[in-house]
Amino acid sequence: MTHRYVGVVMGLLMLLWFASGVVMLFVHWPEVSDEERAQGLAPIAWAQCCRFGETQDVQQVDHATVEDLAGRPVLRFDGGVIDLATGQAIHRISSAEAAMAAATYARAHGIAGRPGAPEAVERDQWTVTGYFNKRRPFYLFQFDDPARTDVYVSAHTGAVSQVVTAREKVLNWLGPIPHWLYFEGLRADTRLWTQVVIWTSIVGVFLTVTGLYLGVVAWRPWRDARLTPFRGWMAWHHLTGLAAGVLTLTWVASGLVSMNPWGFLESAPDERPEQMTGFVSFGDVRQAVEAAKAQGVASRRITVAPLGGRLYLMADGRRLDAAARPAPLGPRELAEATRRLGAVARQGLITEEDAYYFGHHEPVALPAWRVEMTDGVLFYLDPTSGRLLERADAARRGFRWLFEAPHRMDFIRGFDRGGGWAAVVTLLLVLTSTGVATGVWLGWRRARADLTRLTKKAPKLG
Repeated sequence: MTHRYVGVVMGLLMLLWFASGVVMLFVHWPEVSDEERAQGLAPIAWAQCCRFGETQDVQQVDHATVEDLAGRPVLRFDGGVIDLATGQAIHRISSAEAAMAAATYARAHGIAGRPGAPEAVERDQWTVTGYFNKRRPFYLFQFDDPARTDVYVSAHTGAVSQVVTAREKVLNWLGPIPHWLYFEGLRADTRLWTQVVIWTSIVGVFLTVTGLYLGVVAWRPWRDARLTPFRGWMAWHHLTGLAAGVLTLTWVASGLVSMNPWGFLESAPDERPEQMTGFVSFGDVRQAVEAAKAQGVASRRITVAPLGGRLYLMADGRRLDAAARPAPLGPRELAEATRRLGAVARQGLITEEDAYYFGHHEPVALPAWRVEMTDGVLFYLDPTSGRLLERADAARRGFRWLFEAPHRMDFIRGFDRGGGWAAVVTLLLVLTSTGVATGVWLGWRRARADLTRLTKKAPKLG
């Protein structure tokens, strides 16, 4: 009885998950990658550089980039922004400056048309996650191009933070939003959203396990040669439930794992990457930027990329030393820098994805420098800059095999994406949906009959 009544409500949610899962084979959440944002920048205007304000030279800097913002160079570091033309800190940009940033990005990415008047946005469906919190609020520019592109520019930093087209909006309402329960009103409260997803997944696991148990008990192949003792809709539910029950359980349980409930797959802190790169001060950054200006380095963006305790710069894919001279990174220098990680078992360049460094909707950057430590932790580095691309410890490996592999069905090398893979997964989703849908219909029909019977039995008052 519990399985029947829980199945009416939970089954509808599971149907939503499976149907949207089909869409998610082809659609992913809109986002602006770091590379896409860099491509949408104008060249750095060195003529207006370089004033650094009153920041102390001894201050430690973790991340720093120099790029253009509305025709002037700025330094972004650890969440702050300095106007290198005036030395003043930037806390908020004007709508006109945001319009310039949006227009520059649009030209670089072939977005035709003109932007409309800026709209102030604190949070909406496409900027709902905590990832955007440090960039709020936004200026939203709606372009009149055929794709009806929306470009969000951070009013705090001036960085293009989100881009979404009308087509992407529709497809995301059919895929990621219902699949992840990414409805703005719910997702805005991260704690509430997390608990809702965890507990609905737990209920889904309970529903599937009890269904499998009841299905096996009703089948009893050792006592009855028939495939099912039922007829009609009940037979369909019984057979599809038996055929797809384990698969349904796999998807629902792995979805639960994706939320890392109670932190059981949480990685421990690891300071080795910082030890490998070393630390730089604001004074080091200032001197390197001044050297880049003196050398006339032509670039859209210059990023500080320390390695082995020394400061280097990345200028549109080219590696420079602190004096802005070419400093290409070779295998020997990489191997020397990785000694700071500790005891290395083996390391070398990989040109293909492996079990823990791989893409899904989008390919990963290759080649990569893979470092395997004696404790089993894997580090994947960019062989051009030495930047850490991925870290795979025991928790990450557990996430790979408890969530990604069973949820995406991508555990067979060579059959983890593409048309054939999508066709097979779609058929499996249809099979699981059939089992759930027949159960929902049977449960609703029985619940309606029970409600009618109780109503007839209820004594009349008066």
